[in-house]
Amino acid sequence: MTDDRWSQRESDLTEALRAHYAAPTDERYWDALEARILAHVARGGSEGWWSALVEMARPALAAAAILVLVAGAAVVHTRQLEARDAYASVISAAAPPSVESSARLSSTPDGDATVNYILSH
Repeated sequence: MTDDRWSQRESDLTEALRAHYAAPTDERYWDALEARILAHVARGGSEGWWSALVEMARPALAAAAILVLVAGAAVVHTRQLEARDAYASVISAAAPPSVESSARLSSTPDGDATVNYILSH
């Protein structure tokens, strides 16, 4: 890579593009352009910038409908997953043995059985 910002080829390309896209120098071009613009305005021109939107209304509505359906399906799917996970967490969690039954089996008072149960796990 060179230390120069532009190589010779890039400079040549830049000059060619500048020449190609330069504004016309002929005064007749600008007069003709002005005449075309004024003729268009005199004819009433177009209805306005919104007239271009009329052609895009149907595809835009179809795209919006598809977007709403996909978003709705994503919400439903997410809720189903959350419900399934919540159900699985409740069902799969092993219920600890009853403190009351272990207290009755032992000869220790109820309070001691609870402490023994908590410390054993």
